[in-house]
Amino acid sequence: MKVMLPVKNEKAGKDELAEGFHNIDYLCIYDSLLKTTEWISAKDISEIPEGLNTALIQKGIYTIISKNITPMVLAMFNRNGINVYKAQSLNVSKNLELFQLHQLEPFTALESRLNFASCSSSCTSCNSSCN
Repeated sequence: MKVMLPVKNEKAGKDELAEGFHNIDYLCIYDSLLKTTEWISAKDISEIPEGLNTALIQKGIYTIISKNITPMVLAMFNRNGINVYKAQSLNVSKNLELFQLHQLEPFTALESRLNFASCSSSCTSCNSSCN
């Protein structure tokens, strides 16, 4: 199984989750069968944000771990059989460990809406580094 996590960058921030999918530049992809981890540019998966869903499926990625996700993106992933789990920390390794222990919960539509509403749909309304 392949698991994708949005990360801050491929060097100093490769072990730190991005706040969500807004303007991400890098992804961490963990393959639980091969026990390998790779960090790649998001553009290597898809040049356009709308193509991310299809590109993930083509690469066999049906699981995502993220700190936040908008209701629209969650619905799109879920419609296409991609499961999104709530990260418990900003540390990539810790979240992968929790996932393997079945200790991460899937994002629900309600939780996604509540997270999105708390930011008032504006990146300037919260202290997140998503912008």
